[in-house]
Amino acid sequence: MKKKIILIPFIIAVFFLPQQGLAQPKILIDNPVFTFESVPEGVHVPHEFIIKNIGDTTLHIINVLPP
Repeated sequence: MKKKIILIPFIIAVFFLPQQGLAQPKILIDNPVFTFESVPEGVHVPHEFIIKNIGDTTLHIINVLPP
């Protein structure tokens, strides 16, 4: 009976608590907001957003859409 009491909290901790030690990607965007000034119609205005992965695993960026 004592083993079951010890095992139940362990199972709960493994499956339901946040996994702090697991490797995961983490995104860092330098200056995430860029405000365009008044631009005439048809004029191309380039701008680069610098995106860095500062996590431990590969960062996959998918389904990027404008706001």
